[in-house]
Amino acid sequence: MVLVLTALFLSCADNTQKEKVSAETYFDIPTYFREEVARLTLENPLVEKTVLKDSLSETKSLQIADWENELSSFVSIDLNKPVYAGVLKRDSTANRIVITSTDPKLDLVQIEIQYGENSEPTAFRIQRHVQNSLFETQETLLYAKNNEYSIEKKQSIRILGDKYYRVEGLFNRQTEPAK
Repeated sequence: MVLVLTALFLSCADNTQKEKVSAETYFDIPTYFREEVARLTLENPLVEKTVLKDSLSETKSLQIADWENELSSFVSIDLNKPVYAGVLKRDSTANRIVITSTDPKLDLVQIEIQYGENSEPTAFRIQRHVQNSLFETQETLLYAKNNEYSIEKKQSIRILGDKYYRVEGLFNRQTEPAK
């Protein structure tokens, strides 16, 4: 009986420790980018978009028809997923937070968030890495509000070889004509 009670007590104590580890929350990146999708959809800015696949490149000035699809890679980054509990290390200064994974088996490598004078995020740099027996992927996502965004991916697939692509969008800064 004493053994059962001891095991039950240790089990509860262990759960309390796990709850403390997972209680830390981080900046809500999916919500931020869903708000950006809504804002950009309303504003409908002109973007100079370049798509590079391996050595082929094409650039066009256009208005993005589907911002939800365009920024979906950013929306998918959620630091508050249970899989990241207890394995993220935060380092911060007055205007920058760097969050690094301490577990090399996870897809997330590092996230850097820059803040402006009003304590609102102004830029994100996200690095991901996935490796298994079939492929290896390195991905870097950059977003600077009202300035630019990019998605860069290097992929090595066992049978198909290496692939590289980059999508970059530069927001057109429309200035008022001089009077």
